[in-house]
Amino acid sequence: MTAKSEWDKAALALANANSKEINALFCGVSIDEFHMISHVKTTKEAWMILETTYEGTKKVKDIKLQMLTNQFEELKMSDDESFDSFYGKLNEIVIAKFNLGEKIEDAKVVRKILRSLPESYCEKVTAIEESKDLDEIKI
Repeated sequence: MTAKSEWDKAALALANANSKEINALFCGVSIDEFHMISHVKTTKEAWMILETTYEGTKKVKDIKLQMLTNQFEELKMSDDESFDSFYGKLNEIVIAKFNLGEKIEDAKVVRKILRSLPESYCEKVTAIEESKDLDEIKI
């Protein structure tokens, strides 16, 4: 075998892999998303278009993360709010940050929950803090 035929086999293998990958992407997106990426030749190009569309550029992503961090820090449970409603809001922020690549540790979320509860939960918060290791407790 010559170097040229080996290169051709390698190029063919890469082209085959790209075709399979781009086909998988095409099958996994909506019709609108398909129209955005149908003209590209490589999987990387398609992925970059989808990534920029949904995550934005690094600058946009950083701004979104900063906004979510502010929302996380400012979130408090009101006296007339149910715990489920409050936890739902908090969980939405945690998931949104995770989807943008920033994981919030369980211990930080637990501490946030305990800090954010209204005065009527004071005794329960104290009991939890004294009886549990907040670094080990699960949400």
